[in-house]
Amino acid sequence: MLIDFHTHVGNSIFEYKQTPTKLFANMKKYGIEKAVICPVKPYTYHLETQNNYIAKLVKKYPEKLIGFCRVDPRLKVKAVKEVIRCSKELNLKGIFLHPWEETFQINDEIVIPIIQEAENNNMLVMISGGHLRVSRAWQISELTSKFPKVNFIITSAGQINISGSALFEAEIMIKENLNIIVETSGIYREDFIEEIVKKYGKDRVIFGSNSPEYNLGLEIKRVQWAHLSQDEIDAISYQNALRILKP
Repeated sequence: MLIDFHTHVGNSIFEYKQTPTKLFANMKKYGIEKAVICPVKPYTYHLETQNNYIAKLVKKYPEKLIGFCRVDPRLKVKAVKEVIRCSKELNLKGIFLHPWEETFQINDEIVIPIIQEAENNNMLVMISGGHLRVSRAWQISELTSKFPKVNFIITSAGQINISGSALFEAEIMIKENLNIIVETSGIYREDFIEEIVKKYGKDRVIFGSNSPEYNLGLEIKRVQWAHLSQDEIDAISYQNALRILKP
C-alpha cells in the first residue's frame, strides 16, 4: 500500500499544473491508493477558490483523496477565518503553508494565529521546508516548538540542499520536535532517510512526492532505495499517514 502525502492539483502561477485526471492516472500507474491534495497558488492569487476546488474533489472522490487547504498568513484575520471555514464548512483535514511562494517567514508572528486555529480545529499542518531565508529548519523549529500538540509535516525534511549546515539544522529540528514528521520529496541521499529512521524511529518519516513539481516515479524510488526493513518501509509508505489522519 502507498499513500502520497504531498500532491498539488490545479494550475499554478509558478507554471506547474496537474489535473485530477493526470493525478489519478499516475496513482493507478504507481499503485498509490490515496493522496493528500493541496491547492496551488493561482494566477488570481485568490486561495479561497482553490480551497473550494480541493473540497469539491475530495467530496467527489472521498475514497482516493484527502484535502488540505492553503492560506496566506499575511492576510492575518482573513487567513484565520479561512482556516475556520475550511475546517468547519469544507471539512479539510489540514493546512498547507508555502513560505516561499507566499513570501513570508515561517517563524514570523503572523503565522502564530494560523497554527493556533489549526490546534483548535485538530488540523494537521504541512510546511514547505528548506527554502532560503523563509523556511530553513531552524526557522521551522522556532514555530513548531511553540505548538507541541500540533502534528507538523515538513516537506523535504526541512532542507532542499541536504548538505552542510542545512543538513545539521534538519537533524536538530527532528531531534528537538517530537511533533514533526519529515516528508521525503527531494531527499536525494537515501542515507539521510536511513539515519533519521535509525536515530529517531520509523514513525518520523512519511512519503510525499510533491507532484507535479517533482517526478512521482523518482520520488517513490527515494524510499525504495533506502536500506530499510519492510516494516520501516511500510511505516513510511502508508502506516504513518493512516495514523496521523485518524479523526
